Amino acid sequence: MGEYQYIAIDGSGREVRGVVAADSRPGAIAALATRSVFVTELKDAAAGEAAPLIAWRPWGPRRLRLRVKAVLFRQLGTALRAGLPLLSALQVVHEQAEGETTRTLLSDLTARVHAGESLSQAMEAHPSDFSRLEVSMIRVGETAGMLDQIMGHLSDFSERDVDVREKIRSAAAYPLFVLTLALISVVIIVTFILPRVLGAVADNVAVLPWPTVVLMRLSDSASYGWLLLVALAAGIWAMRRWLAKSDGRRKFDAFKLRIPVLGTALRRIAVARFARTLGTLSRSGIPILEALRVLRDTLGNEALAQQIDAVAADITQGQSIAEPLRLTGQFPPLLIQVIAMGERTGRLDELLLEAADAYEKETSAAIERTMTILPGVFIVLLALVVLFVLSGVLLPIVNMSTSMPGM
Repeated sequence: MGEYQYIAIDGSGREVRGVVAADSRPGAIAALATRSVFVTELKDAAAGEAAPLIAWRPWGPRRLRLRVKAVLFRQLGTALRAGLPLLSALQVVHEQAEGETTRTLLSDLTARVHAGESLSQAMEAHPSDFSRLEVSMIRVGETAGMLDQIMGHLSDFSERDVDVREKIRSAAAYPLFVLTLALISVVIIVTFILPRVLGAVADNVAVLPWPTVVLMRLSDSASYGWLLLVALAAGIWAMRRWLAKSDGRRKFDAFKLRIPVLGTALRRIAVARFARTLGTLSRSGIPILEALRVLRDTLGNEALAQQIDAVAADITQGQSIAEPLRLTGQFPPLLIQVIAMGERTGRLDELLLEAADAYEKETSAAIERTMTILPGVFIVLLALVVLFVLSGVLLPIVNMSTSMPGM
């Protein structure tokens, strides 16, 4: 039996230090857990080598990437199906993990499970890495004895979410490049080129055309760039404060749904995620009310999330799922019919997952259409800006040449 020096946090949140005797590091962690303290650093008293359990970074902890989390769920599910106990499965996956963030997280999960916590409790201690959806599904899997199957469902769900996000990211790359190029071009023209051109023209023309006046005002205001930056920073700060409020977030998300083309794509993404999440939770054995409370935070839109809250309130009064959803006016009629059919036949999870497959295909098509249209829109806007700048520069020159004697 050896001795281990430790640094831990007690139940009141204070840091405590000391020495504990144990056969191994996990044994030392388990012994300290019985004293209601959470170990943050443990080292062999004889070797004197520190072994931190929680990696500290001056810029804060890094979140677990979604694709890495999908692999983590897949590996844990495979290990559990192979007959390994949960603690052994966590240790095996930890040995295969790549990256400091993943290893640190798995070390903490292993230590917590070894100390007597359930996996859902251990995951709940990492809200930035595991969502309410994932914690709830793991808790159901532990209760029903089907944790390996739940791991497979979570892995499938995470992988689909990764695919959707990567499609959006890759499709948005070119439109963002065009928009950035347009903004940089306008700033360069207004700041450096226009003052020289318009400075010579303005003194020779009595009445300047309004496009020229606008450009001159913009050029003059460019010299007060720091004021514009301050105003922009203040606007961003005010916007963030407003969005931090529930009502502000709801209004902004409702506005996004009304934007032509983009709103349609966002709604399809939310509907596909709703069907996939509700089907997965229903298949996992989670009651409908609990499933609705969990999935509201996965939609990515507070306006729709508050509609889900209203649906859950109606269900507590004895109504079905389909009718309150229909009354919101936010979900497509086909999905309402699928849910109604699933309630009547007892195949709600199966039908919802089939509907999710169809909506995800429609979502991919909607994203592709949106990202095909946006570059054209940005190019047209850029052409209009260039036309406006050219008119502002050329019109006074034309007026000056036509007003000269003998012309």
